Amino acid sequence: MNPKPLVFVDLDDTLFQTYRKQQPTPQHQMVTTDVSGQPLSYMSPKQQSFLNWLLESAEVVPVTARSVEGFKRVQIPFQYGAICSHGGTILDQNLAVDTDWFDLQKQHEIQLNGILTDLPDALHDYAKDLGEVRTWTLVENELSIYSVAKQKQAGALFLDQLVEKLPKTLLEQCYIHINGNNLAIIPHHVSKQSAVEFYIQKHDPQRERIILGWGDSLSDAGFLSCCDWFGMPKSSQLDKFLNTHLSHDFDTKGYLGHV
Repeated sequence: MNPKPLVFVDLDDTLFQTYRKQQPTPQHQMVTTDVSGQPLSYMSPKQQSFLNWLLESAEVVPVTARSVEGFKRVQIPFQYGAICSHGGTILDQNLAVDTDWFDLQKQHEIQLNGILTDLPDALHDYAKDLGEVRTWTLVENELSIYSVAKQKQAGALFLDQLVEKLPKTLLEQCYIHINGNNLAIIPHHVSKQSAVEFYIQKHDPQRERIILGWGDSLSDAGFLSCCDWFGMPKSSQLDKFLNTHLSHDFDTKGYLGHV
């Protein structure tokens, strides 16, 4: 009997949305809470059917930007571990930290010479002429994983302008991910792609299993490239990016494809 497929799936905006993005109906299912225990995210009926199909048909591993604490507020019965914090932390099936991955991440963190420690204060300085931000560095198991700047006020977003103020030495060691009013500055060794590659090498080194992936954002493209087949939700960031660039390619050349 062939083993079940191995599925890597993003969470937010792939399997569910916050109530701010999708007004829930009585048919929606609440699946996450905020830090105070209040309902936060919901699955539509189609998302519920999709998730049920995945859980019945495959070994499903969530791949999320959520911290471990945020992931543990997701009320979905995953059984094969999880990749959290943009790939900074891998959990095993008992939700214990994968120590092999942790040791690798710790070695990389030492090479950064503590650049994430002072970054939250520096981000406030970089943003002072643009607007107010809330900043922090995510730390898990005493490991600094990435730093965040969250725009406080509503209105026009300015985080792309904040990126222009970041020093070149920082950008040489980190990459940037912007999602609405959140900006994450992530060291190159922390990525969903590298974590998925590690998971596959550890659990299916011969690549004998079918590997599938789903994600919604441009930051998911890396880990999706590790899969044999992958997909994206309709009207997601990835879907819009693909369609925009296909249209531009056609308008430029007059045909689809390459010669």
